[in-house]
Amino acid sequence: MFLQNLITKNEKLITTAHKLHKDGIVLPDSYIIDLDTLFENAQKILREAQKHNLHLYYMTKQIGRNPYIAKKLETMGFDGFVAVDYKDARIMMKHNLKAGHIGHLVQIPEAKIKEIVAYKPEIITAYSLEKAKAISDAAAASGRIQDIMLRIIGPSSHIYEGQKAGTVPEELYEFIQTLQNYKGVRLCGLTSFPCFLYDNQTKKITATKNIEEMHRAKELIERNFNIKILHMNMPSVTSIENLHMIKAAGGTHGEPGHALTGTTPFNLHADSVEKPAYIYVSEISHVFKNKSYFFGGGYYARGHLEQVLIEDGTGQLQKKEVSSFSPGNIDYYLEVNSKQSIGKTVLGCFRTQMFVTRSDIVLTEGIQSGNPVITGIYTPEGIKKDF
Repeated sequence: MFLQNLITKNEKLITTAHKLHKDGIVLPDSYIIDLDTLFENAQKILREAQKHNLHLYYMTKQIGRNPYIAKKLETMGFDGFVAVDYKDARIMMKHNLKAGHIGHLVQIPEAKIKEIVAYKPEIITAYSLEKAKAISDAAAASGRIQDIMLRIIGPSSHIYEGQKAGTVPEELYEFIQTLQNYKGVRLCGLTSFPCFLYDNQTKKITATKNIEEMHRAKELIERNFNIKILHMNMPSVTSIENLHMIKAAGGTHGEPGHALTGTTPFNLHADSVEKPAYIYVSEISHVFKNKSYFFGGGYYARGHLEQVLIEDGTGQLQKKEVSSFSPGNIDYYLEVNSKQSIGKTVLGCFRTQMFVTRSDIVLTEGIQSGNPVITGIYTPEGIKKDF
């Protein structure tokens, strides 16, 4: 999906990855993250957000919940982390990172509410009155009030499979009436997902109906209750291209994830600002019936992996087509429709979610200056490995 973009915009990452594999330093089923480029992207995103007076929580699941990168982003000026789930939050908390937003795509389990509330996150999303009550009780027990927000899902909202949840308009009035009895929480925000999507036909990022539903909820709450909604969180495709759109839509917060590595769908455009900052490394394992197979482990069903670079007999890298792969199977190997030499380097760049893979995450600095140094090798769960 992003291979040609990587060739055009970050050839040094390709060259470095090729050498690290040939030298036996980086093994198959590894993602190399170019920290020089990632932090350059992050700085540009942050500066653009500051122009529009927007707050940004950084998302790290795409890059394997990595605490090293998270610390650098926090030092840079991001407003803290957004955790996709409680496991994400606990990894960040273990490294004493600032908790921005917890509980949106995945709610906090009951057994972990006290622990996470005690860490004092800036805001928590609660889907239900039961969860809001548990958060309230935990906060009140520690003598504090926890800010929360609601996930608004209306009749026109776009919602993904596996993410169906939130507060619906017909229940909102009664919901707020009951919520006001919970003294350990303060409702101050609304969110939804996705608030923006990339349109393949227009080749633009467009706002979804989710934002309209958020504003309807905001108006109802502020009109009928003594509550001011100050936090309008509008995630998805958060990048330089749409930060001004978040502001224009009445948003206050965004949550960049793939934009940090230049791998949002909009980054396929030649004029997009963020550059690709990771590459997948593998090698040819074997040949079977004139087709070649390279080591897998990093496949992601929505990754749109179509081509890879494979080292030819002269040591040069050539594009080769990758066969489609059913998500119903385990990616022990991925297939190329031609005969390749065993042991040759395979390099790819496609959309991924590293936290759901089996891959090693190799952080590398100095690629852009020609002096690459591996900072560390991590698991997809953000745990540093020996190497």
